[in-house]
Amino acid sequence: MSYLTGGLAYGRVDLEGTNTVSGVVCCGPTFSITHAIGHSHVNTGWVVGYGTEGRLAIPGWTWKVESLWMDLGSLDDTDKIMPSLVVSGGQVTTHTHFTDGILRGGLNYRFY
Repeated sequence: MSYLTGGLAYGRVDLEGTNTVSGVVCCGPTFSITHAIGHSHVNTGWVVGYGTEGRLAIPGWTWKVESLWMDLGSLDDTDKIMPSLVVSGGQVTTHTHFTDGILRGGLNYRFY
């Protein structure tokens, strides 16, 4: 027996890392500014999949294989670069998109 499946998916997504801005001031010293970013959110999305199930030679037992594709949408983090003696202003935006593929298998036993 083969089947299609689909539905609602939800999960916590995290965005963590650092942004570094570096450069040289005209005829002067080099500079480097590092800024930590972090953002967390519970996103909702969708999941679709395909599976198949079949009987084993042992009575009451079946096997199954299923693959799922999940999309939890995106998460953006916008940070302003902190002013310093060398650099001021500016904005850094980080865009991420969360997807995942899942493959699972199993054995089932039918109680009569």
